[in-house]
Amino acid sequence: MKKAILVLSVLGVMILQSGCATSPGSSLMAPKGNEEKMVATGSQFDELASHSSNYVGQEKLLAGAIVSIDQTDEGYLVLAQWLPYPATQAEQGPQASESSGNRHFLIRFVGKREREFYTVRGNKFLLEGKVEGTKKALVNLFGSKKELLAVNAKCVHIWETGEANVSSSAASEYSPTRKRTVCAD
Repeated sequence: MKKAILVLSVLGVMILQSGCATSPGSSLMAPKGNEEKMVATGSQFDELASHSSNYVGQEKLLAGAIVSIDQTDEGYLVLAQWLPYPATQAEQGPQASESSGNRHFLIRFVGKREREFYTVRGNKFLLEGKVEGTKKALVNLFGSKKELLAVNAKCVHIWETGEANVSSSAASEYSPTRKRTVCAD
């Protein structure tokens, strides 16, 4: 009897682990095994942005910080500053470095609006999504329309590190760590 309980317990743990590995957004926080998808260096981002047509439909893991957002008929279009995807300790989030440079990309997200993510400039994130190619965007930083890498986000893990003050109702709604994962509809 004890042996059967032990075997069933081990099987239960294995099933739980396999279920967690396939849950939405799980690859965002587990960089091991996803090195091919990660955009962790400036040269990788430059290659992806310059030759995006070669990567259309491929899943990529990107990191960044929110610059602005526009609501469109296709969902939300987010302008983001690229940051290196953390090869280790992804749970701590992306960090700006001198190699980050002034690189930007667009995120299309179809899902419920997460106000704190989109409206707070500077919130950092990790995202899993498919490359769509490039889109022209009016970017105040550049002064005119510019072709930018466009990614359709599947899941986004957000750290509320932005500049704006957060209301007390939002503060009570989320945990003190102020991070979460949202996935597209």
